[in-house]
Amino acid sequence: MQIRMDASFSLKQKDVLKKELGINPGGRVQKVIDTSVIHYLRLLMPMDSGMMMANTKNLVPGLITVETPYAHYMNEGILYVDPITSKGAFHDPISGRYWSRPNTKKVPSSRKLNYNTQNGPNRGAHFVERTIDGHFNDILNEAKKEVGK
Repeated sequence: MQIRMDASFSLKQKDVLKKELGINPGGRVQKVIDTSVIHYLRLLMPMDSGMMMANTKNLVPGLITVETPYAHYMNEGILYVDPITSKGAFHDPISGRYWSRPNTKKVPSSRKLNYNTQNGPNRGAHFVERTIDGHFNDILNEAKKEVGK
């Protein structure tokens, strides 16, 4: 006695499966991750006029930029000063502000920036690193919820 069976199956292509799960490049899961990172980043970034928040962009999936000329400076949290003066910068004792000569490359000093904490006590230096350190699991959990929706 002879038994003959034809069996066939097909697996969806890898890219189709990734798209259905939402884990393809630029897919739903990446969008959730990007949105979550921006949300938590905005909770910790220094805020005076709100320009850094307004200029936090996600134009390319997986890449978030803060498009202000002082974003790096604010994230580092130290005063950058004019290297030629004895104290490192020109200081206005009335306003308390420092400034440098035009077209002068500033150098880091040992003085930390003072942040306005009226808009949130956790706002301040190293907001990018603190966002990832403090909210990695929150971001991961939001991404996990989106997989396969």
